[in-house]
Amino acid sequence: MKKIFIYIMVSLSVGVAVTSCSKDEDVDLSAPILGLGGDKWVKNDIDKWLDTAFVNPYNIEVKYRWDPFEVNVNKTLVPVLEEMVVPVMSMVKTTWIEPYNKVIDPAFIKKYCPKQFQLVGSAEWNTNNTITLGTAEGGRKIVLFRINSYDETDREQIEQMLHTIQHEFAHILHQNKEFSTEYRNITPTGYSANWQLDTNPTKALNEGFVTPYSRSNEFEDFVEMVSTMLVMGKPRYDTMIDGITNATGKANLRKKEQMVVDYFKNSWAIDFYQLQTEVQLGIQKVMTR
Repeated sequence: MKKIFIYIMVSLSVGVAVTSCSKDEDVDLSAPILGLGGDKWVKNDIDKWLDTAFVNPYNIEVKYRWDPFEVNVNKTLVPVLEEMVVPVMSMVKTTWIEPYNKVIDPAFIKKYCPKQFQLVGSAEWNTNNTITLGTAEGGRKIVLFRINSYDETDREQIEQMLHTIQHEFAHILHQNKEFSTEYRNITPTGYSANWQLDTNPTKALNEGFVTPYSRSNEFEDFVEMVSTMLVMGKPRYDTMIDGITNATGKANLRKKEQMVVDYFKNSWAIDFYQLQTEVQLGIQKVMTR
C-alpha cells in the first residue's frame, strides 16, 4: 500500500499585525483572557436534525465541528465538510440503528450504543502503512474518519463506512458479554501482530480468516466476522465462502460463523440472519432515496 499524504493550508484573510513590546511595557493583568468560556454557537439546521435523529431518542451526541482535543493531536487530519454530516449520519441511522430496532427492542440500542460520534473529514494514517477508518473508546465513543469522501450512491463507500461502525459496535457488545474462549482455538496459530505484512485477502480466506486484519488477534477476528457478514449479507457471504479452495480454511470460517450466530442468539436473543437481512434492506434504502 502506497502511503499518501495530503496537506491543506488554510490562509486567514484577516491580515497579520506584527507588534513589539518593550521590556518596560505594563501588562494589564485584570484584562479577561479570551476563549476560556468554551465554544458557543446558535444551533443550525444540522444540529436540530441531529437532536431529532440521535440526541433525543438515543442520547447520542454527534460532534462535527473541529475540536483538536477529540482526535489524535499527533496526526494530520482534515475537518468535516458540513454538508456531509446529515447524509452520513442518516446512513448510520438507516443501516445500523434501524436494523437492530427491527430485530430487538429499541431499548437495546439505547443502552449499548456509544454516546458520542466524532466525525473527521480525512483518514488517519498510521506508522505501519495502514489507515484508521474508525475507533471506539471504552464503549462510549466512535470516531469515524473519511467523512468528506462519502457518496451515498456508491455502495462500496457505504459498505466501507458501515463495516467500521458494525466492527466498533461489535467490540462494544463483546466487551459487555464475552464470546466463547473456544473461538480462538479454531485458528490459534494464524494470529500475528505483523498481519499488515501480508494483506492478501484470498490468502487470509484460505487460512480461515475473513479479512487480513482478522489475523491480528481473536477479538479483531470476531468483530471482523460480525461486520463482514452484516455488510455483505448472507448470499454474497455464502458465495465468497463457497469459492474458497482450501477445505480447512472454508470449514474454519463456517465454524466461526456459527459461533457468531450462537453468540448473538445466546447473549442477546438476536437472530443474526434476520439482522443481516435488515442491514441489507437498509443499505438498499439509502442507495435508492
